Amino acid sequence: MGVSALAGLRKAAGYTQETFVVAFAAMAAQLGVQAAVSVRQLRRWEAPDPPLPHPGQQEVLEALLGVPLEELGFQVPAERRSTHWLGGHHGGVERRRFVVDVGAVLGAAALPAARPGRRVGATDVVRLRAEVAGLYAIDHTAGGRAARTAARRVLGELERALTGGSYLERVGRDLHLLTGTVHSHLGWMEFDAGHPSRARTACSEALAAARLVGDPLLEIRALDSLSLLAVEQKRPWEAVAAASAAGALAQARGGPKVKSVVALRQARALSASGDHQAARRALSQALTWHERSETDTDAPPWTAFAGQREVDYATAAWHTDTGRPQHAIPFLRSALDQLGDGYTRNRALYRARLAEVLLAAGQTEEAMTEAVAAATAARTMTSTRCTTRLRTVAADAARLDARAAREGVEQLRALGITTARTTTRSRRSR
Repeated sequence: MGVSALAGLRKAAGYTQETFVVAFAAMAAQLGVQAAVSVRQLRRWEAPDPPLPHPGQQEVLEALLGVPLEELGFQVPAERRSTHWLGGHHGGVERRRFVVDVGAVLGAAALPAARPGRRVGATDVVRLRAEVAGLYAIDHTAGGRAARTAARRVLGELERALTGGSYLERVGRDLHLLTGTVHSHLGWMEFDAGHPSRARTACSEALAAARLVGDPLLEIRALDSLSLLAVEQKRPWEAVAAASAAGALAQARGGPKVKSVVALRQARALSASGDHQAARRALSQALTWHERSETDTDAPPWTAFAGQREVDYATAAWHTDTGRPQHAIPFLRSALDQLGDGYTRNRALYRARLAEVLLAAGQTEEAMTEAVAAATAARTMTSTRCTTRLRTVAADAARLDARAAREGVEQLRALGITTARTTTRSRRSR
C-alpha cells in the first residue's frame, strides 16, 4: 500500500479528518490507552514520508482501521511490526472455557487457526455491519423467506472472511460478533418459518459466539429467543430458565429497553408454565422499564421494535392464557394501532392474532374481517406463523353455523388460506 493508504482507509470507513480525530479519541478511551491525535497531526500522517506514531497511537490506529501500521504508509521498524494476527492474543479477549447447555457449539463460532489470506480490516467490518443492519428491514417488509436468503448470504461472507482472511484480533472479534448477530437473526426467521430445530441451532450458535467474545447483550438476545422457542415447543421449565438467565444478565448489563424486552419474555414463559401471578408481575416490571426507556440511547438494534405496543400485545396474551379473550381484545387493537410503516409482517400477524381472539370471544363477523385483512397483507410477504394462525381461524370458523363465518372462510380460501390444520401448535401461543 502506498503513502496515502491511511487517507484511503479513513475515507473508505466514512470518516472526515475531523470525525476521525473524534473516533480516535473514543477508541483510545475504549482501549484504556493514553493517546490522541489532532487534525494537523493526522494531515502529517497522511502526507508523503509521514512521521512514525508512538506505540500508543499505533495501538489505537490499528484497532480503529483494522490493519497493521506498516500497511498504513509508515516505515515501521521490525520490533514495532504487528504479529498479533488471526489466532494470536491482543486486546484482552479472553478465550475462556464455557458450557452451552442449550445446544452444541458449532464450527462457525469457534476461533479458526491462523492462516495467510486477504487482509480484512475495519472498512470490511463497516460494510458487513451495514448489511447485517439491513436484515431487519427485509424481515419486517418481505417476511421470512427473503430475509433468510439475505441472512445466509451475509453469513457466508462473514465465514469466508473468518476462515479465508487475515486480520488483527480486534477485527476478528468484530467478525465473530457479527456472525453471532446474524445467527440471532436466523433464529428468529427460522422460528417465523416454522422450523424450530433450525431456530434452536441458530440461537445456540449465537449464544456460543456471544460467550466467546464476551458480549452480554448478544447473549441476552440469544437466551431471549431460546425462551420463546421453548414456549413454542411446550418446554415450560426451559422457557423460564432461559428467560431468567437473560433477566440476570439484563439486570447487570442491560439498559431500560433491554430490561423491558426481557421482562416481557419472562412474562410469556411464566404464563406458559401456569404461573399467571408471576407473569402479571413481570408484565408490570416490563411497563415500568418501558416508561424509563425514553432516554435510553444505547439500546441495541434488536430492541427497536419494543415499546408500548409490545407491552399491550403481551398483556393481551396474558388475558388469553387466563381464559379471558374478551379482555384481550382492546390490548390487541391498541398494539395494532401503534404499528408504524415498515412492519408488514407484524401487522399481518397482529391481525391474525386479533381474529383468533375475536372468534374465541364470539365476535365472528369482526373476526373474519380481521382474518381477511391479515390474509390480504400476507400475500406480499412470507410468514409461516401468520399462515398457520390464519388456517386455525379458518378451521374454527368453518365449524360455525353462521353466515359471517361461511363468507369469511370462502374469502380466506380465495386468498390461499385453507381450513386444514397443518400444525398442532396451541391456539394460545404467541
